Amino acid sequence: MGIGDSKPCFKRLKNKKLCGKIYVTTNATLSERQINLIENSWTLITEKISRIGVVTFMNLFQTHPEVQDAFLPFQQLAKEDMEHSAILRSHALRVMGTVDKCLARIRTPEKLQTLMRELGERHTNYNARYDFVDLVGSQFVYAIKPHLEDCWSKELEDAWLQLFRVMSYHMKKGMQSQNSVITY
Repeated sequence: MGIGDSKPCFKRLKNKKLCGKIYVTTNATLSERQINLIENSWTLITEKISRIGVVTFMNLFQTHPEVQDAFLPFQQLAKEDMEHSAILRSHALRVMGTVDKCLARIRTPEKLQTLMRELGERHTNYNARYDFVDLVGSQFVYAIKPHLEDCWSKELEDAWLQLFRVMSYHMKKGMQSQNSVITY
């Protein structure tokens, strides 16, 4: 699977009234080998994490301009302004912090699941779209690859993409649970 080939973990079925239900289309687990690859490579990129976060979002906004428009502070900003935006850097660092927290919980899947589900619940307050959640992983992989060229492999790429599938899966479960809450 290439960097841009990641498929969404969820999809809505067209022409059906499903009350916001989402159908899972992937297995949200990591193998021991994938965990080891991710942990080992993370130690090599943590020093550059701020830059990696900015590159992740700059590429995301370039390849999917509709995502940039979904972020109120970034609407209508030129690329030059965006790259130096303190708001973008702050958001990118929060996302990279979430990756770090996931890695700290990677060997206790229930804790990783809880973290991401709670994040998904919070993102419903921002009207985040399910399909946007799936886009971050491939952009992150694109951003880290130059920093890991000496040890880069298809297996490492696939491991990172799988981590983001796991993260997205549980984040969307949180979004789904929050969207299914009925208030009177």
